[in-house]
This record gives sequence, structure tokens and C-alpha cells, in this order.
Amino acid sequence: MTVRTNNSLREALYSVYVAIFNAKNIHPDGFRDNDVTRLLTALMGSKPWSWRVVGITKDALILFQQNNFKRPPKLIQRGHKINRVETARRLFHCPKPVELDEFFSIYLRNDETVLMTAEQNRQKEFPEYISINNPNAELFPSGSLIGWQHRQAEIDFLRKLAASI
Repeated sequence: MTVRTNNSLREALYSVYVAIFNAKNIHPDGFRDNDVTRLLTALMGSKPWSWRVVGITKDALILFQQNNFKRPPKLIQRGHKINRVETARRLFHCPKPVELDEFFSIYLRNDETVLMTAEQNRQKEFPEYISINNPNAELFPSGSLIGWQHRQAEIDFLRKLAASI
């Protein structure tokens, strides 16, 4: 995963986090939790390694299966295991910016997502899911802010997963 090995990328992203942190401290009313969450999402959300998929619900897998493992429009979403606002609070509600390595540790751990139905993503309780071994975000990489790339690799993976269950 590029963000773990590319020091110049890490330093550049971290410097933006520090700038937002400092701006929030200068004028807290201008940078509420939702504001810093949106800024953090804009900074990190469209990177191929962001919103890393670590699981899929059975309902989502069934929907994929019903659509020949292609992506059914707007029916499946990536739901964060830890709410993005909570991640922002963890990074911005502290006396000083967290150190660079801690920033990425927190962000990457809290950025894990699970493929689920849109309905499941609206529920308060996080659904049970089947774990996916995807440590480098090679499957379902982000394609846009909230979307992901659904290529032949994902179709083949989902087909194999459904056959094994």
C-alpha cells in the first residue's frame, strides 16, 4: 500500500492534516466535527488505498450473485466499521496534532470498510460480515470519493467467495 511506503506522500498528507488541525485551533467554530470530517474525507477518500474493504455481508454477496457479480447500482455501499466523525474526533480533539506514524495508524485502522447493502449501511448496529483478506487494498480500490473500482478481479473474487460459502 503506497501510503505505508511512500514517505513523501505520507509527509504531504500529514502536513495538510496539521494545517487543518491548526486552523481548527485558531477558529474552532469554523471547523466543527462535520467540517474536519469532510476535509479529511476530501484529503484521503479518493486514494486507491482509502476506504479499504475488509469484509462483505451475506446480503451484499447475494445481491452481487443476483447481478452476475457485477456491481448493482446504488444497492451496495462501503460502510465504515468506525464512523468517520469518530475518526476525525480522535485526530482533532487532542491538545496537539498526533505524530505522523500515529496519524496513519489511526486513520488506516479506522478507515476499514465492509461491503453491505445500502439499507444495512443506514442501520445503527453494524452488521455481521464475512472477512476479506485485503491488507493492501488491492481489491475494491477507491475509484472516486465514495465509489470503488469493480473490475474483473473483484468479479472473480466474489464469484469464488460465493462458491465457497
